Amino acid sequence: MREAEQSQRDLVRAFTEGRVTGAPAPVERIDTHLSHVFLSGDRAFKLKRAIQLPFVDFSSREARRKACEAELVNQPMGRALYLEALPITQDSGGFRLGGEGSAVDWVVAMRRFEQAQQFDRLAARGALTRAMIEEAAEAIARAHELAPVSEQAGQAVHYRGVIEGLRRTEEHGARRIGLEPGSPALFERLEQELARIARPIEERRRHGKVRRGHGDLHLRNICMYENKPLAFDAIEFDESLATVDVLYDFAFLLMDLRRVGLAEHANAAMNRYWDVAGEREEALALLPFFTSLRAAVRMAVAVEAGELEEAQSYRLLGLQLLQHEEPRLIAIGGLSGTGKTAVAQAVAPRLPGPAGARVLRSDVLRKRKLDLRIDQKAALAAYTAERRAETYRDLIGDAARAVEAGATVIADATFVESAARTEVAAAAGRAQFHPYWLQASTNVRLSRVSGRTGDASDAGVEVAARQAEPADIAIAWMRLDANRPVSAIADDIMSDLASTGVRVRMQ
Repeated sequence: MREAEQSQRDLVRAFTEGRVTGAPAPVERIDTHLSHVFLSGDRAFKLKRAIQLPFVDFSSREARRKACEAELVNQPMGRALYLEALPITQDSGGFRLGGEGSAVDWVVAMRRFEQAQQFDRLAARGALTRAMIEEAAEAIARAHELAPVSEQAGQAVHYRGVIEGLRRTEEHGARRIGLEPGSPALFERLEQELARIARPIEERRRHGKVRRGHGDLHLRNICMYENKPLAFDAIEFDESLATVDVLYDFAFLLMDLRRVGLAEHANAAMNRYWDVAGEREEALALLPFFTSLRAAVRMAVAVEAGELEEAQSYRLLGLQLLQHEEPRLIAIGGLSGTGKTAVAQAVAPRLPGPAGARVLRSDVLRKRKLDLRIDQKAALAAYTAERRAETYRDLIGDAARAVEAGATVIADATFVESAARTEVAAAAGRAQFHPYWLQASTNVRLSRVSGRTGDASDAGVEVAARQAEPADIAIAWMRLDANRPVSAIADDIMSDLASTGVRVRMQ
């Protein structure tokens, strides 16, 4: 055992045996690459391991103290969990949390949470809901909004350095076990993609999009605590790893959701983040690179650890996330209660893109313009003819920008006015346009509207009852029977899109 680790041996044993005053038995111990975590009662105490690695040095007591204090950086996203950095002292009675005298080591004191509530475990047993992931995405967006801006980091050359660092890490890990590196194709594609998006990366940096984020936002580092999603275990030992474009920070979650086969959750997270953060639609062009680079990070770590199967799965995912498809603009229209949003949400995850299609919903855009929460009711003044026209202009402009960025987009609105239908078709530009019109009986529509709760739409039964099918619906809009289940309607749209060459995920 190395000298630094040897110095911690007695403390680790004392914690494990419940002999540290302030952390009574029974104690459960969890070991990670960088820490020992001791669970005692309703508290968790994280002890930095006395180790020295190429990317982190916790070998000295002072380094561990600084790391514990720095870990409180988690508070913006995990405020309810993180309490304080505590010294461990020692006297004739043994080790003690706090106390008098010089510190022999330091721990981070946290509130304990149920490990079963970590997102990776919830996902593994099919208990991670859409609502949970949307709430997590919203919390991340709001934390990013408040995070300190950096003008010195996040240049395109920074990401080039990340790629080179990952290449070296993989080479070192592979050659240590007598293998050649297996990712030249992935690194080549990442370099090509970075060259393509270098300018928008620099523009975002100049506009304050590089901030001190979390740095490690995968599923294992998010949990449900008191019915709220909280992110914990932010990177504390290297500011440069966490001071990045906020979308690169967020992309870790999207990549991890794709890794575990939760495409619907990835799509829900992406759309909620965009809606809450007010991200520009042009930024969708960065997602293939950012999500693939996150997969490459996990690939290199897996190779270094000798986990070759895991490394290969990340390698393949990284290449898949970089696949480019021709963008499409899909419009889903119909009267209130025809199920437009439910259909859009069912279709979007099955379309091309790192997290599926971007869903632009008129109801959400209206609330964002009014600075309201998605589920807040808007005043009647928000529904004047002038305001409706403004909402459609925003929707159509955003759709055009998203398509121009190379993303497939779903525009979700009633589209009862012929001018709106004409304008949304024009927004596709050179991309293919696919319009669908949902039709349902009045009784079905009113039943659905009356059952809405917590939805962005303000249309009630009275509004829905007054609506009538437009007489001038263009023949080009494919009409679909919306009295049927959402899954049947979505399958019809998927089949139609597949017939035109769209690469879709059929269910």
